[in-house]
Parts: sequence; C-alpha cells; structure tokens
Amino acid sequence: MNIRIAVVIPYFQRESGILRRSVESVFAQELPDGTDVKIVIVDDESPLPAKKELSDLTPPAPYSIVVLNRGNGGPGAARNTGLDHLDPAETDYVAFLDSDDVWFPDHLRHAVAALAGGADFYFANSMHDGVTSFSYFDYMTKNHDVRVGAEPESRSISGHQAFNEFLVHCIPHTSNVVYGFPPHRDVRFDAKLRRTGEDQLFWITLAKQSSRVSYSTAVMGARGRGVSVYREALAWDSVNAPDRLIDGLVFRDKLATIFDLDSTQRRLSEQEAQETRDHLVFLCLRNLRYRPLSTLHAALRISRELPSFWLHFPKTCLRVPAHYRTFKTQAAIPQP
Repeated sequence: MNIRIAVVIPYFQRESGILRRSVESVFAQELPDGTDVKIVIVDDESPLPAKKELSDLTPPAPYSIVVLNRGNGGPGAARNTGLDHLDPAETDYVAFLDSDDVWFPDHLRHAVAALAGGADFYFANSMHDGVTSFSYFDYMTKNHDVRVGAEPESRSISGHQAFNEFLVHCIPHTSNVVYGFPPHRDVRFDAKLRRTGEDQLFWITLAKQSSRVSYSTAVMGARGRGVSVYREALAWDSVNAPDRLIDGLVFRDKLATIFDLDSTQRRLSEQEAQETRDHLVFLCLRNLRYRPLSTLHAALRISRELPSFWLHFPKTCLRVPAHYRTFKTQAAIPQP
C-alpha cells in the first residue's frame, strides 16, 4: 500500500527563485519505498505568481504539483485552502513547508517512520539564522543537546505533555511539522490571527487530539529570508508590531475560550498574556511620540476585539517602568 503525503505550501513572495528552491528541496527527499507526494501550492495573491515561477519545472515521479489561487488572506488562510483541497481518503500525512524554507533530504523519511510507529504528530529541529530552532526553548535545552552538530535524538511524549509545552511556547516550526491527516481532517488555522498565534493554536489543537507526539532534534530544514508577515512585525519600529502583539493577546483569549484549562495551565497562559500586554502598552506609549496614529489604531482594535484588556490596563501601566530597562535594550528608540 502506498504512503500518500500532501505538502502544503502557502505562497506570497516578491523575489524570483525562492519558491523553486523550496520545491526542489521536496524533490530531493529520500522517500520510503511506495511513497507518493502531492505538492499543493496556494498562491495567496503573490506579486510573483506561482505558476510563472514554476512554469518550466517538471516534477519527477513520484511527485505531482497542484497550484491553487486565492485572494490574499495570510498564511493561515492559505494553508486552510490547501487543507480544504485534500481528500482524507487519499491523504495519509500532511507536511507543511513555507515557500522560502527548505527541507534537508531525510525529513519526510524520518517523519513517516515516527508517524507509522504510533505518533499522531511529528516535528523536527531546523536552522534559524545560524542556530537551531530548538535552542530557543527551555524544554528542549534542558532535555537535549540542541546545538549545531550535536548527536540527534528522537523522543515520543504524550499528547497531554505536548499540550502543556505548546501552551506556553510555539516549539514546532511550521516547515518541519508532519501529521496524520484523516484523524485530524477538521483542524484548521485561525485565519484571523495573521501575524502570530495561528500556528501555535493549530499545534495545541493537534496535541489535544493526539495520543502521542514525536519529535527529533535532528536538523531537518532551514528557514529562508523571503516575505514573512511574522518576522516583518518583530521589530519595534515595524508599523505592524502592535497588530502582532494584539494577535498574541487574541490568541491567549481564544485558548481560555476553546480549551478547559486547569489552574496551572491558566496561570502559565496568563503570565504569557501579561508579558504581551506589557510589551504592547510600552510600544503604544512609545508610539504616542513617534507614530500616534498607530497607537490610536491599536486602541480601537483592542476596544473592538478585546474589551477586557482595559481591565488590565492600570496594572499594566504600573508594570511598564519596571520593564523599561529590559525593553529599552530591545527597542532602538529613534531620536526626533
């Protein structure tokens, strides 16, 4: 019986050649025998059309390519379009790959072995700006040597344990996630979270539905440098930074609504929410001087989507001076 894998790639890029590099890394996979791979590229109204970028690219067996077109809705909405296209009766596993990222040759082979061994959900380590993605997370650094060149390890944990870890930190990087599609056919990304949180909410949902989650500290891919709605909103000076922080608060609010969190889980999630409020209030106060309309926009959006934020506002304002020194090291405050 064949193993049928669908690779979902949301696509929005301005530089030619980026998508082709990603697709060719899929073609380079060392696949288990009897594996068919369907690459579903969702053109999210990209300035460089996907079909034009791949016009002279012929997929070798056992690969096929489908290009879907949709109006711009962000990466979560584009991935949902790809998932909606798939038939659970004809798809065993779904793998995600961002259009500027690449896989290393044995990524899918390791993923299939883990999933065939009883896991519902698998993710692997990757390279991010010269360091491994796992090196950012306490859970990984405390339990494994995740430095570049370290001997790789694989581990399987319960879905409950994964749920608790993902609740605080988004450990899986989207481009190195593979999961069993038929049992989780209805899980979708929250398309309203355009700048952060949509992937973390997806992993939390998968973990909640999973008995076992497997991961490998082996580096199985690398992050690229193309268009990223998340990374372009990370800088304090980004016009989209307030929306990224508000998306983070909306994400935390959704967690409390969707899942029946115990007292420990609620406390940990609230700590993350409060840190995000601290950053948002600091940024908005800063922008009152340099970008006042940005602060007005943020206040209006908060009032519309998160009116409970204002209950925390006095406490958060009192916390800002204590955090100012820390924030200042992260924010290059411009001079007038």
